[in-house]
Amino acid sequence: MSFSKLQLNEPILKAIKLCGYTAPTPIQSEAIPQAIAGHDLIATAQTGTGKTAAFVMPALMRLSVPSASLKRSKGPRVLVLTPTRELANQVTEAVKTYGKFMRIRSGAILGGMPYFEQQRLLSQPVDLIVATPGRLIDHMERGRIDFSRLELLILDEADRMLDM
Repeated sequence: MSFSKLQLNEPILKAIKLCGYTAPTPIQSEAIPQAIAGHDLIATAQTGTGKTAAFVMPALMRLSVPSASLKRSKGPRVLVLTPTRELANQVTEAVKTYGKFMRIRSGAILGGMPYFEQQRLLSQPVDLIVATPGRLIDHMERGRIDFSRLELLILDEADRMLDM
């Protein structure tokens, strides 16, 4: 199977080609079409099998279509929650890599990063946010983030977050 058979748009396919990927992994072959179709998913696979791409690519596909919401919020359309800064940075890089040829605004909300940068990110319209729970809750409590436009929530390593 090729990535083109997964219903991904041309900008994402171009980015995948630039990465040198030729065929999707089993988790990607199974998850991407289901996610694009709008189904809720719970997926597990070993480290290094492409799980991050399996949820980032469908999220980018969603962002390639204008929002159906009539709300004029600055808040994100996609939120990815991760348990650690390291994982949040990995997901943020994946968004940049696969969304390289798309016009989306994304960023990270996590501890260890200056508040000023995060406040600047949240003060303008944003399409996708990758966040760790603690720092996200902090911004929510301060009224800095609006989820009225949120269309997609991704819990990366949800089992690990629950263990915490």
